[in-house]
Parts: sequence; C-alpha cells; structure tokens
Amino acid sequence: MERKSLAEVELREATFPLNRSAPSNFLPALRTASQLRELATLGVLDQALSQVVMLAGKVGGCCLVERVPSGGFLSALTCEPLAQQRGGGRVLLDAVITAARTAKLGQLTIEVSEADAAQESLLSSAGFARQHTLCRMALAQPPNRSLLPTEATAISIDDAVTFLTTAPTWHPAPSVEGEVLRKLAPRLTALALVSDGQTRAALVLDKERKLILTLAGEAAAVSALVVFAAVHHGVAFVDSLRSDDPAVDGLQAAGFARLSVRTAFSLMLGTP
Repeated sequence: MERKSLAEVELREATFPLNRSAPSNFLPALRTASQLRELATLGVLDQALSQVVMLAGKVGGCCLVERVPSGGFLSALTCEPLAQQRGGGRVLLDAVITAARTAKLGQLTIEVSEADAAQESLLSSAGFARQHTLCRMALAQPPNRSLLPTEATAISIDDAVTFLTTAPTWHPAPSVEGEVLRKLAPRLTALALVSDGQTRAALVLDKERKLILTLAGEAAAVSALVVFAAVHHGVAFVDSLRSDDPAVDGLQAAGFARLSVRTAFSLMLGTP
C-alpha cells in the first residue's frame, strides 16, 4: 500500500472514497473535484498536508487537511474497506501527523460521528483527546413561515465575522473561525436580521452546498433569519454546531432537527 500527498494525485480520484463513505442523509458531505480545487486555491485545503493511500493504482483512502488558525482541521478521514483492513486509516493518520509536525502546526482537530467507534478508537490510539460534542442538523419539515421576516440584509463576510465575534454565544468550530470564513468569502453569503438599527442575528451560508456554516444572535432573531435563509436561499443543513449552542433551539423552531451527534477530538503538536 503506497502513500502519497493529495497534491500527487488527481482530485477526482480522491473524491471516490470520500463520497462512498459520506452519509446519505447529509448531502453537504459529498465533494467534487472542483470544490476541492477551489478550497485549495483559496488557501483553505492544504494539498501537501492532505494524504492518500493507493491500492492497485487507485486511491483507496484519503485524509483532507484544512488550514485553520489553531493548526490543521481534518475535514475527512476515510478508507475503502480493503485499505482499512490493511491499516490504511492508521497510515493516513500517522502521515498527516508527521507532515503537520514538519509544517510546525500547533494542533490537529477532527470531528467524528459518535456512532463510529472504530474511528474514535483509531484517534485515541494516535493520541487525540476527546473535546466536546457537536450536532448536524437538517430541515425536517417545511420551514416555519410564521417566523419569516419581511426582509433580511445581505452583509459582507467581514461584517458577519465582526458581529459573530462579539456574540457571547458564538463558539465556532475550527473550520468556520473568522479567518477561515474570510478566506472562503468568494463562495459564501452572509445575512443579518436588523431592527431598530441594530443587528440581532447573523449567519454565513454556502449556497452551493445548501449549508449554514455558522450563526449567532438573539434567539427569536436566529429562528427568523434561518427561516429566511431556508425560504429564499434553499438552505437545508447545518454542521459543526456545539450541542449546547442556544442556536440549536432556534433552528428547531425554524423546522430543523438533529441528524447526528459528533465528537470533536484534538491532538496538540506543540507551539508553531
């Protein structure tokens, strides 16, 4: 079994194991080569740190690493069954850890499903420590139009980040911290609910993936803004939201339901 960096293979080939392992009820987990290419161009996906394993000349497993302020975020770690049987997951993880240390990253983080005991065991054996729980949510019914505001204001990603960073309840996952959102700005949309001259809630969404990346604000305003985003922008999913985030209640009032519970793990590598 051969290992290579993502930069050494065709991105389309890497999407095959990634998409075969993606949960069928969470469409944003599906990836295309063009999406990966754009993330690399924007300076988020690091193709040198990201690793693949090869079986019979084909990509049999992949670990994607995104650059985040704290270090690296493993946005995917998956292997085909045969590669997994041959220890492909551990090969990928060890290679990423080595590459991250060489690049002098301070920390690696990853989110995994609580139902995936094998991957949790793999991470623990490599020194990763359990942190907190997060949830994935999806629109489970038509959005609650009784909460639909007359309008919402389109704002810049910079303005959204400025508001979010001052919101006491905003605890973003590494993949959606302000610095990352600014890099991703060309593919994102930000909305705010404003009343009496003050921003009451804000969210950032990826229209192509129909995904709310992050949000915060007053509870009622969050619900109304989410309904607006669902009705006018077609969003149907939310990811990487802390389980204890007050926005969970707002999303449920808007018509969203929890799909799965995930656990955040981290590995400290030292000071960059």
